[in-house]
Amino acid sequence: MNILIVGGGLQALSVARSLKKERYSVIALLHRGDISTKSKYIDKLYTIDITPTHKKEYLFFVHRVLQVHAISVIIPLSDVTAEFLSINKVELEHEYHLKCAIPNYDIFQKANDKWQLLALCKENFIPHPQTQLLTSSNLQEAADAIGFPALIKPNISVGARGITMVCSLSDLQDKYDGILRKYGECTLQEYIDTSGAPYYNVMMYRDEKGNIVNTVIIEIIRYYPIKGGSSSFCRTIESKELSEICKKTLEVLNWIGFADFDILQTKDGDFKIIEINPRVPASIRAAEVSGINFPALIVNDILGIKISPYTYVPNKQLRYLGLDIMWFISSNRRFSCIPSWFIFFSRNLYYQESGAIFFSLFSGLKKICSSSFRKSKAGI
Repeated sequence: MNILIVGGGLQALSVARSLKKERYSVIALLHRGDISTKSKYIDKLYTIDITPTHKKEYLFFVHRVLQVHAISVIIPLSDVTAEFLSINKVELEHEYHLKCAIPNYDIFQKANDKWQLLALCKENFIPHPQTQLLTSSNLQEAADAIGFPALIKPNISVGARGITMVCSLSDLQDKYDGILRKYGECTLQEYIDTSGAPYYNVMMYRDEKGNIVNTVIIEIIRYYPIKGGSSSFCRTIESKELSEICKKTLEVLNWIGFADFDILQTKDGDFKIIEINPRVPASIRAAEVSGINFPALIVNDILGIKISPYTYVPNKQLRYLGLDIMWFISSNRRFSCIPSWFIFFSRNLYYQESGAIFFSLFSGLKKICSSSFRKSKAGI
C-alpha cells in the first residue's frame, strides 16, 4: 500500500521510518535539497524546486505523482503543504479515490489561524494568553486591553517568524505596518515571561468517535531562538492537566485526526495554549522513541483498519543537534544547563536527525551564517 508524504524536514525522516515499520510503501514529494531526501526509508522520491505557494504549479506536480502511483493516503508534513492539501482535499479524494490526512478547510483554518483558535478558546473557557486582533485603527484600544510588554503575532506564520515584542504604544505603532505587509493580519498578545523555563508540546490523535487514541507530551528544555522557538532538546513526560486541556480543545473544534499543541506555563504554574500545528511536527520522533507510531495510527485509522493504542513509555530525550548548536552559541546558560549540553550519548538520548545527522549539522551551520534566517527568527 502506497503512502504519499508531501513536505519534508526532519518530520519526513521520522514519518518514513515509522511507516516502513508497518510495511507501507513510502512515496515522497519533497523540495530539492531537503534533509529528508537522504532517507533510506523512502521507496520513491520526487523532488521539486517550488513550494505550495505556487499553487497551480505545485498542484500539477501532485497530479503527476498520483497519476503514476496508486496512493491510499496523503500525509502533509509542513504548514504550507497542510494548508494546500486541506484546500484541495475534496478534489484529490474524489479524483483519485484516496484519503487526505487533514481535516476539511473550514475546520483546519480554525486551528491554523491563531486568532480564530484563541477566540474559540476564549468562548469555551480554555486557558490561553490575552489576545486582541489588530487593525490600523485600534492600536490604542488593543494596547489598553493587553498592556506591555506584548507580542505582535501574525495570525498565520511558520515557527517564530514575524513574532515581535513591543514595549510601548509608539513601539507598536512603529512596527505594526511592516509586519502586516509581510505576514498579513496580526494580533497583539500578552507576553508570558517564562525566563528560559521549559514549554510544552502535546501530540494527540482523536478518532471520529471522539476518542483520544494516544497522547505524547514533550517538555522542551532548550529551544532556538532562546526567547521562544523550536525545540533543540526535549524529553517526553506525562501530564493529566495538559492532556485534558488539549482534549477539550479538540472536542470544541470537532477535530478528527492528529494535532500538535504548543503550550506555555506561566510563573504561577498555569498552562496556556499558544497554537495548534495542524500537521506532524519535527518532534514526532519523540513519540516514535517513546513507543507511539503516530504515522501508522494516522494511516490505519483513516483507512478504517482496526487500531489499538500504542504503549507510551515516557522519559525519553530527543536532541536536534543542528539547532542545539545554534542554542549553544546564543545562550548564556551554555555551560550551566541541565542536562549538560556536552552529553552526547546516554541510554535514553536520541537524535532527531538520526542517520542524516551530518547533513543536519551542515544545514545548521548554513543557517547560522544566513543573515536572513537570523533576522526572521529575531523578532522576540
